[in-house]
Amino acid sequence: MVPHDPIVVAGAGVGGLTAALALARHGLPVEVYERRTADEILDAPGSGLTLWSNASTPLGRLGLGDRLLAAAERVVEIRNFDSRGRIRFTMRTHPYIWPDALPSLSIGRMDLAAILLSACAERGVPVHHGRRVTGYRRTGDGVEVRLDDETVTGSALIGADGVRSTVLRQLRGEVPGIYLGRSTYRGVCAGTDGLVPEVPLLFHDEATRVGGGVYPIGGDRAAWTLSWKAPAGEREQPGRAHAHAVHLARVLPAVLRDRVARTDPDALVRTDIWYHEWHETWGDGPVTLLGDAAHAMPNDLGQGACQAVEDAVVLADALAAGDPNTPAGVAAALRDYERRRLDRVKWVRQQSVQVATAAEPRGALARWAMGKLTRVYLAVAEKGMWQRMQQPPALTHPAPAVS
Repeated sequence: MVPHDPIVVAGAGVGGLTAALALARHGLPVEVYERRTADEILDAPGSGLTLWSNASTPLGRLGLGDRLLAAAERVVEIRNFDSRGRIRFTMRTHPYIWPDALPSLSIGRMDLAAILLSACAERGVPVHHGRRVTGYRRTGDGVEVRLDDETVTGSALIGADGVRSTVLRQLRGEVPGIYLGRSTYRGVCAGTDGLVPEVPLLFHDEATRVGGGVYPIGGDRAAWTLSWKAPAGEREQPGRAHAHAVHLARVLPAVLRDRVARTDPDALVRTDIWYHEWHETWGDGPVTLLGDAAHAMPNDLGQGACQAVEDAVVLADALAAGDPNTPAGVAAALRDYERRRLDRVKWVRQQSVQVATAAEPRGALARWAMGKLTRVYLAVAEKGMWQRMQQPPALTHPAPAVS
């Protein structure tokens, strides 16, 4: 049996749409409410993201493998350089994917959104755009979800509404945010000339502490990032963001610097890097969280969207394996989902925080020694870390094959 009221998902980001698709694949009724319009999602300024194998594989099992492979670029390793183009270290990743897993992929964020929205439409999942979730009230039968102008009822509420989650605030109060002390620009530029196929290139200038990266994302396009130390909330005067990005990139190699200069000024994305203090409790009764709403983490290892995908398929698995037709059964399934995810997410978050907060040595000798130690560490730990990082989630109740 299936619940009479739908499972309500707050947020149509990567995690929310993946959860909706996975739930629908199990035959469970689900509806998504998203504050943005479809055009705002699909026409947003461009950026890229990496779907490591632990995320591309479960998306493939939802029937999206061919679409992802057609839209994206494989990732087989990462190369890290100094600002003069001298190699600092290389991290191999492809040798450590799991058997029968899809490769890791770099993809345009807008391309992934289009794939997920299209797949949800094909499965008949209602995605209500321009409808913001503002709160909820638990009832004996489930949950009443407040929108800007009405209330809808659901058997459960999944807060997939990001780092500033409304559902999280009501559930837990304000979870303290931690600012990493740096801001980023991101953009997408036509052309992959000068890039290494299937290999993201990362750069760091020790003098200015400006870093960045560039990588192909499919469709003869490349995504790029810049990162630098900045106070939280600082912004340029209107019309000055592109000039500032070009100024920052001046210390980095031409393969990145020139793409920053060629990017449409109106297509820049600036984001301050925040993450949440860790909290063990993600839900209560018929309410739970996933993705950044549950465990926002630094972006240094590219696992934010990947962990949201893992959350989504495990959530659907737990509900399908339980009794989603009764309030007690729904609550038990959500607690099972949270239990299954906590240790995994905590470990991934710890790796991301360690990388993001590692002290940068100041002196030339200290930097040389750190470089040597980094190479030794990667040679020893590379296999174990990347195998564990790229492990796809284990499911107890796999969704039916795509019809």
